[in-house]
Amino acid sequence: MAPRRATQRRRWWILGLAVVLVVGASGAWVLWRHFHQGQFNQGQRMSIPGTAVSSLVPWPTPVPGSEARPDALPFVTSVSPSRRYFLDQYGSPILLQGDSPWALMTRLSPQQAQLWFEDRRRQGFNAAIVSLIGATGNGAPSDDGATFDGLLPFVNGDILEWQEPYWERVTAFLRMAADHGITVMLYPIDGWTIGHSFVPKSIEQCHRYGVKVAQRFRDLPNIVWMSGGDYVSTGEDPARGSDVDHCIDSMMRGVREAGDGRPFSMQLDPQSISTQNPYWARRVDWNFVYTYPPTYEMLLDAYRRQPAIPAILGEANYEGENNHPETPPTTDETLRRQVLWALTSGAAGEFVGSDDWEFHDGWEQRLSTRALTQITQLRTLFSTLEWWQLVPDTANELVTAGRGTELTTDEAKDVLENDYVTAARTPDGNLAVIYLPTQRTISVNTSAMAAGTRAAWIDPTSGGRQPVPMSATFTTPGTNAEGSNDWLLVLTS
Repeated sequence: MAPRRATQRRRWWILGLAVVLVVGASGAWVLWRHFHQGQFNQGQRMSIPGTAVSSLVPWPTPVPGSEARPDALPFVTSVSPSRRYFLDQYGSPILLQGDSPWALMTRLSPQQAQLWFEDRRRQGFNAAIVSLIGATGNGAPSDDGATFDGLLPFVNGDILEWQEPYWERVTAFLRMAADHGITVMLYPIDGWTIGHSFVPKSIEQCHRYGVKVAQRFRDLPNIVWMSGGDYVSTGEDPARGSDVDHCIDSMMRGVREAGDGRPFSMQLDPQSISTQNPYWARRVDWNFVYTYPPTYEMLLDAYRRQPAIPAILGEANYEGENNHPETPPTTDETLRRQVLWALTSGAAGEFVGSDDWEFHDGWEQRLSTRALTQITQLRTLFSTLEWWQLVPDTANELVTAGRGTELTTDEAKDVLENDYVTAARTPDGNLAVIYLPTQRTISVNTSAMAAGTRAAWIDPTSGGRQPVPMSATFTTPGTNAEGSNDWLLVLTS
């Protein structure tokens, strides 16, 4: 989850300021390191008694899951043999197309949750990011984990003594998600609950909590495990981890010992990839990519990392929010660029979000927006393609000229301040997808494509398709239906 945005959750606290002088016309820029209030607190620095399991001891091998029902909707269940994308329970590739309703468990009534899941299924979503336990940092009404109507998860704060009405409700919400084909990226512990609504007395309690969570939800087919959330480890040795790292690790060991082998990942602080943290690099099954600048830069970084694991655009700029007020506002084009840059840079899925992640008054009237309609059309397009075969064109083997300026790691750029063309194609040359964020002419190596390749411009704002002859050069066809200049070029054989 992002740092507290324009309202409660998204409040930035500046811990450090470094001025970096760059030789050349650009002069100097200021790099701000931001941290969420909830990460700089007792929870991140708390001492938890007990002994951590050595990082050299692997997690227990889970018991194989049950066979999929033939009529069940598809959910994420495992990582593909290529380790580039997820598979559903039928062994088919599944592209994550998600939203981020962090506060759903604590802010919504059962009737409201039903409305939300029905709408998201109607609009083509198949995944959601949700905190299991509430705290003000993840959008809940209070730091004791209480729901809007007073249900508490624990008896007197004891994480192993559960208040059954709370757990009946969250179980019902997860079943609703399953009924509507939504895989829930579920955070049993996150960076805001620990030290607030979740206060373990020992590392062993964290382990036992993980066992209880896995046993509670063992019959639900639609869970992928997550933890962290703007997470900053405070351990002196990053590879050894902090007490909070050890608690989360022990929780997941409990999940695994209960026989649950579903994928797991960590969300770190902004501008991060899960495997950047040496403690978690050997423990995560996929990379949660968390970035506010142009998304292709960190997605390509994640794609290059070895050993390969799926990379998901877990969070970028949310609709209606801007964490960097010195940069252009978040627009429909911002959101389109984030998604299309990700999907042409090796992403196995992406999540959008909005300022209604904590369900502000009137959220029901904001479930559908123009930006979301555009993204839904783009997701539908990619779902018709063999997206799982696409390989990012990082060596300019397909697009040989006209790509613009690629973002590098020492640059601070807003999404709308960069114009780089991203591209991906299948190894057999039967499919290629090229995203052009601004008006231009590009050169294409036609020999990289299979014989008989056809070309078409896709308007990312309307979904309109304009077939054009295959050529060694392509020029964007003017403004799109929204009046912007970004286009998608699809080459198929």
